[in-house]
Amino acid sequence: MYKEIKSKVLSISYEDASIQKLHTDNGSKKAILYKRFTPRAEIGDVILINTTATELHLGTGGWDIVRSLFHHTEWESDESQGHIMKARYTPIQHSVLAVEAQESTYHSYFKKSFSLDGSLVWLAELHSMVPLFYYVSQVLQPGSSCCVIFDDQASLPLMMSDQLRRLEKEDTFHSISVGQAFGAQYEAITIASALQFAKEILKADRILISVGPGVIGTGTKYGFAGMALSHWSHTVSALGGKPIWIPRMSFAEQRTRHKGISHHILTPLCEFTFKPAILPLPYMNDQEYQIVLDQLNSYQPYQANHNVIFSKEDYVSTVVKTALDQSPLPIQTMGRTFEDDPIFFSAVAEAVRVGWEVQG
Repeated sequence: MYKEIKSKVLSISYEDASIQKLHTDNGSKKAILYKRFTPRAEIGDVILINTTATELHLGTGGWDIVRSLFHHTEWESDESQGHIMKARYTPIQHSVLAVEAQESTYHSYFKKSFSLDGSLVWLAELHSMVPLFYYVSQVLQPGSSCCVIFDDQASLPLMMSDQLRRLEKEDTFHSISVGQAFGAQYEAITIASALQFAKEILKADRILISVGPGVIGTGTKYGFAGMALSHWSHTVSALGGKPIWIPRMSFAEQRTRHKGISHHILTPLCEFTFKPAILPLPYMNDQEYQIVLDQLNSYQPYQANHNVIFSKEDYVSTVVKTALDQSPLPIQTMGRTFEDDPIFFSAVAEAVRVGWEVQG
């Protein structure tokens, strides 16, 4: 299915250098305009909007996407001087300056081999884990730097994320988009190149691999975006690093496949990851512990000897509350707050805490 319709701009609710958020008279009545592809709109302009996601009532919907303005016939964006194409062979293909490309001032760094030399790299399936990871890190070690590498398993244009646009105002936060994702502070072609840039050039204290908003799931064994975590984990291992998986956990979730530890973590980790990884788990009561232990045992034997670390005490609840207070924007997951689903938030915080403990 593909659907686009005409609409009229009634007002502009938000604007920065990369996007406009528009109120419209058609479709979902709100639309995002990406300035990288489309000239800015004015109130009263007639626009063409893609309403496919909102027509299907998808979780990745909620906003229509502006395709074009009717009064513009020619237009050019000179944002990038690079030649690496993103969203290739689509109507929004565009060039970016990738850090490893010939035009880049960093090009020479990528001509040699590289090792993470035992460094930890965290892996996060959900975009909501990213701001929580950053602010928990700042509570545990104020002033430490964080680089997040965004793969293309969810939103391609990262500038749609309110959280990411806010995080990029922090001096200690850096972002790199890879694959077909775009819109981070830096662009790269592969996860490996992004890891090299984060470690050697940015010298980040913490490196996290994650995605933008809108991961895909189908309720099937292997049809979900989180399967990419095994690929990330293997890349980290191949480069001499230690992958540490942030568990997606919930005891408020009604869907069985996501209760306890989500199968979006267990399936790629236990069945598809052939090099050892670290899986920290937060403190749980006896009933919760048994549910999670049964889930882990049901996947035995694993493809590798993963280091599963159960916390003996609650080290992070206070840390989470402080981190949430520091965040300028509210942090939720699937619409749930810390009070609604504390184990999700504690799982992210415990992964950060254990990582620093392991790293020494």
